[in-house]
Amino acid sequence: MIEIGLQLFSKMNQNKWTAMLLPILGGWFVGRSTAKHVKMYRRANQPKFKPPAWAFGPAWTILYALMGYAAHLAYRADPALVTAKGQLGAKLYLAQLAVNYMWMPLFFRYKMSKLALVNIGAVTGTVIWLSKTWSSIAPMASKLLLPYIGWLGFAGYLVSCTFRKGQR
Repeated sequence: MIEIGLQLFSKMNQNKWTAMLLPILGGWFVGRSTAKHVKMYRRANQPKFKPPAWAFGPAWTILYALMGYAAHLAYRADPALVTAKGQLGAKLYLAQLAVNYMWMPLFFRYKMSKLALVNIGAVTGTVIWLSKTWSSIAPMASKLLLPYIGWLGFAGYLVSCTFRKGQR
């Protein structure tokens, strides 16, 4: 199974455009699958400092493109995934992407804000670990993850506010 994951990472990150487009498409599909549930959330009492609803789509598009380009740079640094750091980075990248895609259904469709908050913590921890892993083999890839880490911290704030207000 791990070998399949490493092969998947290699295939999806050989070309920078594919590397950027695939996470965007994955996010788009997850977003479309939860769209009607998001509308109900927009009518709820919102946390302080919440960005306007229209900002989330462009923000996530940029973040997915940055993480995809970071993966492409890491792939270029170790295309055969022969180093332990290259292999670990590939595994962490795929793991964080999978857990990231779980967040919207957890929060919007299933209204599980507590689990969504745990999910954000898991994604954030994984992305920090990924950034640290990539810093030695592809320093720019590591730096490109910093806006994502910052956004995850902000998302954690938004979810914790929602949870505290008892909306979920």
